[in-house]
Amino acid sequence: MENFTDEQLKGIEVLFRQFDADNSGKIDFMEFKMLARKMNIEMTDSQLKDSIMKAGKSEDAELGLNEFVDWLRNVEQDGADPFSMLKAKIKATGMRPLSNSQIEALQECFNTFDTDGSGSIDVHELGNVFSSFGQNLSPDEIAAMIQEVDADGSGEIEFEEFLLLMMSNFGSQETAGDEVQGTLRKYDKKKSGCGTLRKYDKKKSGCVTLQEFQDVMRELCGDALSEQEILEI
Repeated sequence: MENFTDEQLKGIEVLFRQFDADNSGKIDFMEFKMLARKMNIEMTDSQLKDSIMKAGKSEDAELGLNEFVDWLRNVEQDGADPFSMLKAKIKATGMRPLSNSQIEALQECFNTFDTDGSGSIDVHELGNVFSSFGQNLSPDEIAAMIQEVDADGSGEIEFEEFLLLMMSNFGSQETAGDEVQGTLRKYDKKKSGCGTLRKYDKKKSGCVTLQEFQDVMRELCGDALSEQEILEI
């Protein structure tokens, strides 16, 4: 799922126009930087300027919508934020983008359910994920869900497709990422590769107490959840 869908491009255009203060159809560097921050893209001012210059623009050049989309497509290849496109896709659907550390933690948990190590999840493995969420779906229901996000028609979903699917099916738009991450870790009761969770399993029982789970959420979600929200989990 390397490119943007038409729906995602429409979402990016809405965001772009929010930062095009003078309605010129272009954004200057300050507006560009604010838009990148809105998408939670983790790059310094210097990295942002360098990435613009690599695209053949001067650092004080203005970018149009198509140029900004091209920048999103190419910036990962320049050794910058490796999740730039993924964050843009999440934000384009109206959800709050995750941080790099949160995405990496979710990748680790995704690998737990990818039992054959193929890098993708099939109907059976996705069924295990939904069972962990307390939802028992039929193979046909799961296959239909995979088909909705399976961009290459492989019948399986890779991590990016999985993350977008989970965030669109669980939680509100603003808290979906935190809820998906919390639930995946809550049900990770075995030695599954979720190192942060195991660190808090003080009794080495393979399970964590509610207090230990709340400590995990504080470490992983940082400012994304308030203390009250953590206590309410």
